[in-house]
Amino acid sequence: MELADGSEALFGFAIEHGGTGGLSWVLSTSVVWLDAEAGRARTLSGRRYTLGRRVTAMELPTEEARIAFALLVTPHLDVHTATPPTTGDPATGAAWVAACKMSRHLNVAPPPLHDPAAVRDFLGSNMERYMLARAGRRPS
Repeated sequence: MELADGSEALFGFAIEHGGTGGLSWVLSTSVVWLDAEAGRARTLSGRRYTLGRRVTAMELPTEEARIAFALLVTPHLDVHTATPPTTGDPATGAAWVAACKMSRHLNVAPPPLHDPAAVRDFLGSNMERYMLARAGRRPS
């Protein structure tokens, strides 16, 4: 996708990612090499990506994808670029996207988006287990 500064970046769901631990939505650094036919790309950070299905911002499949796009990508877009609609408070949306990522790593259901107290409780009660899981350890 083209950003307001003219650079190209990738946005998508990363199964594996050294910087985020994977299982999360990411915005790459600038693309320096792209082979769309082979489904491969390399970015300025040196990361190599295997590309999935190409979709437009308006075709993002889930509420989580649309909120992640709004948080990660929209600040870098030209003001005239169409973006998918999202509802609710951006801070709650950011916390909920983080909770969704945690839930995937912990194999538990995420809290409901429109319940800020449940999102806060989920993050607070699962943070230690999540950090241990990311470090490859189990709780004692």
